[in-house]
Amino acid sequence: MRDSITWLRLKPSRLWVIIVLALLMTWAAFAPGAMAQGNDSPQLTVIAQALNVRDGPGITYPVWDILLHGDQVPVIGYDPANDWWQVQLSYAKIGWVSGGPAYVSVSGDTAGLAGAGVASSSAAAPLSERPPDTQGTIVFQTVSGGAIYAVDADTLTGTGGSNLRYLAAGMDPALSPDGQWVAFTRWEDIQNGALGTLWIINVDGSGERAVLGDIHQPKAPTWSPDGTQIAISIQHGGRVQEERKCGSQPPPRGAYDVDMKRDEDGDIQFCYTLPPHPYWGLRVVDVTSGEFEDLPNDLFSYSPAWDPANAWHLAFDGERGLMNLDLDRGTIWALTNDVNDHSPVFSPDGSKIAVSYWQYDHWEIHVLDAGGDGRVRLTETSVRARLEQMANGQMPKSWHNAAPTWSPDGSQIAFLTDRSGQWEIWTMNSDGSDQQPLVTLEVLAGVTLQYDGMDERVLSWR
Repeated sequence: MRDSITWLRLKPSRLWVIIVLALLMTWAAFAPGAMAQGNDSPQLTVIAQALNVRDGPGITYPVWDILLHGDQVPVIGYDPANDWWQVQLSYAKIGWVSGGPAYVSVSGDTAGLAGAGVASSSAAAPLSERPPDTQGTIVFQTVSGGAIYAVDADTLTGTGGSNLRYLAAGMDPALSPDGQWVAFTRWEDIQNGALGTLWIINVDGSGERAVLGDIHQPKAPTWSPDGTQIAISIQHGGRVQEERKCGSQPPPRGAYDVDMKRDEDGDIQFCYTLPPHPYWGLRVVDVTSGEFEDLPNDLFSYSPAWDPANAWHLAFDGERGLMNLDLDRGTIWALTNDVNDHSPVFSPDGSKIAVSYWQYDHWEIHVLDAGGDGRVRLTETSVRARLEQMANGQMPKSWHNAAPTWSPDGSQIAFLTDRSGQWEIWTMNSDGSDQQPLVTLEVLAGVTLQYDGMDERVLSWR
């Protein structure tokens, strides 16, 4: 009974560690060991803390098991092109592991194993060679203000090249409804209140032209359903620079460099500095003429999204959640009351909205009905991935999944994720299933991506 009481009094953090260790020990107990073989039979020993077992010889193949430090397994094949060993985990389970010297050591006679690997049990093709059926064009930015590229989605099967092409430098690219033009913005510098311009360019990289200039920090263009107008977010009022103030009132929250002294009358005076606090509004611009109109908005209005099914309707990221805007009546009202909703994107039929959602300490992708109900979380870091991180001596953390955009038929969602250790463009079905790379590292050919969580629109798909 005394042992039971001691257990119950353990701190939750220590209890969690004990539970995880117990899981890992149980896992290790059932992990494959060496099967009876001759003295010269090749044997692989894991020297890393943990090692993924994949369906094929490369990191593009799915992970379906894990080996832990000290595990020994028989070697039955070798892929010299990728330096991967095929191992037998049991009489019915065969997989591939990296042959890197930091991960494994191999003993015994390996002569004759090169090219002798047999198909894995699941016979799955590598993810990079089995992307979903895709169509249209994807445009993406490397970083806000950096390079913008286009890639033909239907060539990502690897059969005809990717036609990856540089378009321009700028931010927040958005394809027109017909997929022929890309809208984006460009600033003269990165200071608060900086002037910028709204641009469009042909999807083949030709015909770049300015639509409207002298705009304070234009961002996040979105096209009207008929392609004749573009709505943008703009810096509009507020405090764009630091401001030094003095007075009898105590400094507000967020003030710094606070000084306190008495004036000639003996009254206490406070002096303090306020940080920049710009406001953001909305503007709609005619693509042909450049004529514009400022729209009703919240105090902070970011990332407008034009409803493809209702030309009178915009959604945007407001001060307390997502907001609706009726362009005909000039009225705004709440769509959601969750300040963690960011960067809304309508599905092609206008029935759904995908958002980048700030999930405690990382980004995830949620989808909700266009009316604001029926919220579903589509992405999540698995428990297994967290255990892998701990087995590798890392603090468990969640991947980021952000910047969703819908495929032209609405059946898929492309998004950014850093689950591999760097930002990549992945895709999933609209219900969150079948998550896999879309624009692979091979297609990107050294182009790196960055997501800063500043309501930027990284991807567009038409």
